[in-house]
Amino acid sequence: MSIFVRARFDVRDGRQAEFERIALALRDAAAAEPGTVSYRWFSMPDPGCYLVLEEYTDSAAAVMHNEHQAELLARVGETAEMIFAEIYGPVGPEVREWARTRPQVRVYPDFPAQ
Repeated sequence: MSIFVRARFDVRDGRQAEFERIALALRDAAAAEPGTVSYRWFSMPDPGCYLVLEEYTDSAAAVMHNEHQAELLARVGETAEMIFAEIYGPVGPEVREWARTRPQVRVYPDFPAQ
């Protein structure tokens, strides 16, 4: 069962070009990962605001993405603030724990529960 992620990032002052390079590198890396179905960035109407939509085949694929892309994800955190992240689907304990430690992250399980 797929896992979907929707997250918003607001770029820190003066870091937009760097953020965009990192976002594109993440997109390209995700395209080569087994278990990543889709990984797309969108620019929002407000300057410096971006939204990423991700789809993984399952919770393990989402965890693998975070592990394999840890360096790039850390660089995203240096250049932008994650305003929110929403995770949809049957997540495993690792994703649930990751979300629990971040107040801006919400997990939405399937309905009805699988």
